Amino acid sequence: MSKHTVLGFFDEASPQTTANTQRVWYFTKKPIIKNTSKFRANTFGIYSPNGNSILTFRDQSKKEDVCEVLREFVKANPGKRIVLVLDNFSSHRSKLVQKYAVQNNIHLVYLPPYSPDLNPIEQIWRAIRRYISTIFIRDLDHLKSVICEEFYDRVMRNTYFHGWAIKFLSANYYSNMLCN
Repeated sequence: MSKHTVLGFFDEASPQTTANTQRVWYFTKKPIIKNTSKFRANTFGIYSPNGNSILTFRDQSKKEDVCEVLREFVKANPGKRIVLVLDNFSSHRSKLVQKYAVQNNIHLVYLPPYSPDLNPIEQIWRAIRRYISTIFIRDLDHLKSVICEEFYDRVMRNTYFHGWAIKFLSANYYSNMLCN
């Protein structure tokens, strides 16, 4: 991949306060206090190991929202050719999204159905959900700020891409990508 190309992994998630993704049962530590209010944040993210990752919140997951997220990603990575890996959600495959991608030098790579392990951003969402299940969330704004902080902390680590690259890319290709 050339230095003029940015790789991105696109997905949306809806982290919420009522998800119990971590078992918090133990005898020696202080109990975790959880609120019972349900807050949910429809979140779009693009994890880019060699570019600028983005995170945004939207009310819907419609094709127009997907185009708006792509617009933000292009703006965050100006002048770059973009290769974007995404799943087969209907709004991702819409003609409007495909047309927008062609017009803005974005190459869309659709994953096979039911293959979240092929998209490293899924592991980021999992880690964020797990973290949220252990803390007290005051309100929707607090939830969004926690999601944002956790997302950018995790994309800076680059371990999510590293594991994916070792598993799915040839050693030479991965080495060349790191050098560029």
